[in-house]
Amino acid sequence: MSGKQGYSITTWRFRLRCRHPEWLRLTQEFYNQIEKFYYELLLEHEELWSLNSQMTLRELEFLSLPGKEKRTPEVPLPWEKVPPYFRRAAANAGIAAAKSHISRGKNTPGRKAEQLNSAAVFYKGMYRDFSDSEITLKVWNTEGWQWMRCRLYGKKFPPEGQVMSPSVVFENEFLMLHVPVKEPTSDAASVKVRMKEGRNICGLQFTNGDAFAVGSVWDKDGQELAVRFFKGGSEYGHHCRRVLEKIEKSERSLGDMHTGRPNQKYWMHLKHLGEHYAHRVSREIVRFCKEHDVGVIAVPKYDKDYSRYVMGASGDWSPIHLSMRIREYLTYKAWQSGMIAIEVNAKGISSRCGKCGGAVVGVDKMTQECVCENGHRCNRYLNAARNLTKKCRGQFDGKDTDEGKMDEKPVKCPGNVGN
Repeated sequence: MSGKQGYSITTWRFRLRCRHPEWLRLTQEFYNQIEKFYYELLLEHEELWSLNSQMTLRELEFLSLPGKEKRTPEVPLPWEKVPPYFRRAAANAGIAAAKSHISRGKNTPGRKAEQLNSAAVFYKGMYRDFSDSEITLKVWNTEGWQWMRCRLYGKKFPPEGQVMSPSVVFENEFLMLHVPVKEPTSDAASVKVRMKEGRNICGLQFTNGDAFAVGSVWDKDGQELAVRFFKGGSEYGHHCRRVLEKIEKSERSLGDMHTGRPNQKYWMHLKHLGEHYAHRVSREIVRFCKEHDVGVIAVPKYDKDYSRYVMGASGDWSPIHLSMRIREYLTYKAWQSGMIAIEVNAKGISSRCGKCGGAVVGVDKMTQECVCENGHRCNRYLNAARNLTKKCRGQFDGKDTDEGKMDEKPVKCPGNVGN
């Protein structure tokens, strides 16, 4: 087994309470003004567009700040006594926004600059006394810079995690602190290395029934080691229908008399339901795979038109629709646990028997059982999971001849590792 080490970065979210929340709002407004200044400055200097972010920042500072020998800058920063770390954080946000605008603007002639409203990032020097229960931030209150102690509410940081620069985020009526945490991973070997070493593979197939997904684990000799149905789909659908009924009832009673964003609490409830079940199922999949020493998790990749049709036909609050979020969470959870989740072209995984390779000749939609030309019977989703596992192994062994190759999905860490 490869001993290559790696890391993952995930965002931890904390509720933040402080004595002067309005100071945080003023700080963000000041941050966005500086961000917009550097955003517009970069757009005006096309010769800097091809530089990397670090070089771009250096050149923009040369244009906007006086030098050591009292050099007059070409475009002076209109604010005085801005803490260097605060200015650099805002400048980096402006550079990222400008480069994004430039890349998208090439395909959209005449595209206007967007409104900037980035969350204020606090680099070292702008915070102190930082733990998982409190932080002291340097904030702007229009009269000057003040240190303000804030309380934090959330889960404890992992003992081996490296805490990075936090940012203050306004989420409706709540104040949140988002903290990137860098953690080492036990195994960062590539997919090819894992396959060469003969690691176990788990193939997943997502369903629209009581099981969110079906998993089948196989070893390098082609023997099935374990099967698991990850249930909860019916429960999730029931909860969603109950909330949707409340929304429909509220809309009928309010008619055209509502103001603002009606039923916001119900829509947020639906959002949180999806997050809860997606985290729960992805955790169960990772735990199951760890129990059976899995190195690679294979998830099906479908044609875009087919995926759009299936998602549209199943509805926004169906178990299969939640599979997109489960995939997203599974990717970074697997990487943190020393596994890699990859996408494998799903063509043909439902039309062949996972036991003998014969053609599937019938499917009972009531029992979800399929039968092949040789008489073998199996759950249709389990059959697809088995074929996906075989196909994943066959693509590396050079035995798969179907169109479309496997895509190694890049690791993303968009979720809260504490979930």
